[in-house]
Amino acid sequence: MADSDEIATIPDGEDAAWAADQRRAVEAYLHRQRCDHAGVSLEPRWHLFPYLAVWAVRSKANPAQVGWWAISGDVPTDYMTATSKIRCTADVLAAFGAQWSQAAEAMSRGEYAGFGEPENIAELAPLLRTRASMLQELSEKVRSEEGDGP
Repeated sequence: MADSDEIATIPDGEDAAWAADQRRAVEAYLHRQRCDHAGVSLEPRWHLFPYLAVWAVRSKANPAQVGWWAISGDVPTDYMTATSKIRCTADVLAAFGAQWSQAAEAMSRGEYAGFGEPENIAELAPLLRTRASMLQELSEKVRSEEGDGP
């Protein structure tokens, strides 16, 4: 990750406090998931305060690179492996949306997909589907506004 990931840039105190809380939530989630990483970016790589944040997670094997992407906010906290196909914020949002859409489909069939408690999947599936759809729409908006930048 770039050194800029270690420099605070959020000027608004309330937004900065929200981001710090979200970072702690991501770190706790990664710990529970046993994700052996080299650190979470100081601030989100992309954010929509106070609803959504995308985080870069360092790889221990190559600390200069993003090993995983994490997401938090008014969505399930989650993470995924960074791949060469994920080149910009819009790609990250779209990838989480696609992953969650597949999980919601599996949950609709009664299969546990790793979200929530197994006994609640029937109730959680439509919520996850809604969040997946929101991320897909947001990814398109971000792509049109930001292009293919990081």
